Amino acid sequence: MKRQMNLLPRMAGNNIRKNGSAYLPYIGISVFAMFTYFVFDLILKNDIMYTLPKGAYALILVQIGFGLLGIIMVPFLYYTNSFLIKRRKRELGLYSILGLEKKHIGIMMFWESLMIYGIVLAAAVALGLLFSRLIFLLLLNLAKMPVNVKFTVSPGAVFDTMAFYAFITGLNLFVNLVQVGRTNPVELMGDARSGEKTPRFTWLWSILGLLALGTGYYKAIGAKLDSMLFLDFFLAIFLVIIGTYFLFTSGSVTFLKGMKKKKKLYYRPDNFITVSGMLYRMKKNAASLSNICIFSTMVIITVVCSVAVYLGTGSMVREEYVRNVQVTFMGQNPVDRQALREHIDALAEQYGVEPENYLSYARVKLSAHLEGEQFRVGEEWKGDYENWFTVKLLTLEEYRQAEGLTESELESASESLEPGEVLIYSTGKDFGSDRVLFGEKEFSVKKELESSVLGHKVDGDRYDRAYAIVAADEEDLREIAESLGTDPDSSWVYVCGFDLPLESETADGLSGDLDQYVSGLDGFAGYQDYRQRMLDSESMYGSLLFIGIFFGLIFLICLLIIMYYKQITEGFEDQKNFEIMQKVGLSDEEIRRTIKKQIRMVFLLPLAGALLHTMAAMKMILLLLGAIGFYEKNLLFLCALATSCAFALFYSMCYKQTSGTYYRIVKQLS
Repeated sequence: MKRQMNLLPRMAGNNIRKNGSAYLPYIGISVFAMFTYFVFDLILKNDIMYTLPKGAYALILVQIGFGLLGIIMVPFLYYTNSFLIKRRKRELGLYSILGLEKKHIGIMMFWESLMIYGIVLAAAVALGLLFSRLIFLLLLNLAKMPVNVKFTVSPGAVFDTMAFYAFITGLNLFVNLVQVGRTNPVELMGDARSGEKTPRFTWLWSILGLLALGTGYYKAIGAKLDSMLFLDFFLAIFLVIIGTYFLFTSGSVTFLKGMKKKKKLYYRPDNFITVSGMLYRMKKNAASLSNICIFSTMVIITVVCSVAVYLGTGSMVREEYVRNVQVTFMGQNPVDRQALREHIDALAEQYGVEPENYLSYARVKLSAHLEGEQFRVGEEWKGDYENWFTVKLLTLEEYRQAEGLTESELESASESLEPGEVLIYSTGKDFGSDRVLFGEKEFSVKKELESSVLGHKVDGDRYDRAYAIVAADEEDLREIAESLGTDPDSSWVYVCGFDLPLESETADGLSGDLDQYVSGLDGFAGYQDYRQRMLDSESMYGSLLFIGIFFGLIFLICLLIIMYYKQITEGFEDQKNFEIMQKVGLSDEEIRRTIKKQIRMVFLLPLAGALLHTMAAMKMILLLLGAIGFYEKNLLFLCALATSCAFALFYSMCYKQTSGTYYRIVKQLS
C-alpha cells in the first residue's frame, strides 16, 4: 500500500512531463493570471498609494481592475481546464482498464493539481517580486504621479494569491473528479474522441443569428446621443455576442451543407475532405471560433479606447476647462474690468508668472429647446433631451472683447451687425440656416462662426452642447432673452479667465492672492482654479491606460490559449481520419493542402468577424467616450486602424504557428 502511495506522485509528475503540449499552456496562463493578480494586489496593499498626490483615481481604477480580473480569470481557467481534462480522458480510461482504481486515479489527479499549484505559485510570486516595482513605476509614470517613492512588498498579497489560486485549483480538481467518477473506463476511452451531433434546425438558428447581429449593428451604427445610449450599448453587445455564436455554430453548418450540395465543388479531394471533416464537428468547433472572435474584438477595442483616451488627454482637459482659472460676477457691469485686469497684472509681476489666453466678457446664459430653426422654452419639451441646448447670449461688443478683436477686424471678418442680425456659433454640428427664431421673434443669421473662445467645436453629437448667439446691441439681446422667458437684468454674468502653469508654487501664490482679492468685490459669484482638477484628470486617464494595457494582455493571452487548445484538440481528433485517408491513397502534399485550406477558413473567419464588430462599434464608442470629454474622432479612427492592422499581423503569426502544430500532430501517425 505504501509503495502504491509512493508510486502515485511519481506517476503524476510523469504525466505532467509527458503531456507537456497540454499542460504547459495551462500552466503558462495560470502563471500569467496569478502574476497579474499578485501585482495588482501588491499595488493595492502598498501604503504609499493612499498618500500620493493624485493617487485616488489610480487607486480606484486599480481596485476596479482587480475585481474584474478575478471575475474574468475564474471562468477562463475553468474553461482551459475543460480542454485539459478532455485531452486526458482516454489516458485516464486506460489507467482504469489496466487496473488502477478510481480512488487511486483521484489521488494521482490530486498530486498533479498540487504540483501544478506549487509550480504556478512559485513562478507567479517570483515574477511578481522581480517585475512588480517596474510595473508600479509604469503606473506612476502614466498617472503622472511622483516616481521617487518607496515600493514595499506586502506578505498579505502573497497570501491572497495563494488563497485565490487554491480556490481555482480546488474547483477544477472537484469538477475533474466528478467527471471521472461518474464515467466508466469505456466511456472515458470513447469520450476523448467523441464529437457532437450537427445542431438541428440550423437554418432557423442561422436566420436568428443574422437578425441578432444585424440588430446589434443597427443599434451601434445608428446610435444617438440620448438617455438610452448606455442601455443601447449593452443591448448591442448582447445581440452581437448572440449573433456571433449562432452564425458560427449554425450559420457555418448551413454554409457547409450548401457547399455539399454543389456537386462539382464538393466532389474534389481537397474540398471533400475539408467539408466532410468539419461538418459534423462544427458545433463544437464553432463554439471555440465564436470565443476567438469575441476575445479578438475585446482585445482590439480595449487597446483602441485606452490608447486613444491617453493620446487625447490634452484635448479632453482643454475641452472641459476653457481657462484653468476663472472668476465670475453677477449683474450687469458689476466690477471695474480695467481695475481687475491691472490687479491681475500686478500679481503676475509680483510672482513672476505670465497669465496666458486672457478672457473677459459678459453674457446671459439660459437653456432652450431647438426644433428646426426655432429656439423655445416650455414644459412640453422637457423630456426631449436630445434637442435641449445651453444658449449664451452676448452683444457684439462683448463678443469683440472676448475674441480680442478690433473694430476693423470685426468689419473685415464680416462680423459687424445691424439690428435684427445675429452671429451664431455651435459647439456641435452647424446650425445650418440663414434665419433663427427665438419664440416667435425672427432674426437673420449674418454668419455662422467656425470657431470661438466661447467653446470648443466638435462635429456631430456631443455632451454639454451649446450655442452662442451674438446680438447687434443690448436692445436686441433683451428681446431675444425675453422671448425665451429670461429677464436679462437678473441674468447677466461677467466672466474673467486666464491660464496659469499647472504645477507651479508661484502660480499657486498668485491664485491664492487673487481669490482673496476678488471675494471682497461687489457682485462676486465664484472663483475656480481648475488646475488641480486638470492634473487629476491626466492622472485618471494615465491610470486608465495602465488598466487597458493589462486587460488587453489578459484578453490576448486568453485568445492565444483558446487558439492553441483548439488546434491540438482538433489535431489529435483528426489524426486517425488522415491516417485512413493516407492509406486509401491520399498523398502527403494533398494532406498538407487540405489542412491549410481548413485552418485558413477556420482562422480567418474570427478575424474577419472581429474587424467587422470593431468597425460597427466605432460610432457608439465615440459617443460613449464623449461622456468623459473625448471627441477626437480622427484620433479614435486612426488608433482603430493601427490597432486592427497590428492585431491582424499578430493573429496571422499565431495562425502560422498553430497550423504548424496542427500538422505535426496529424503527421504522428501510428
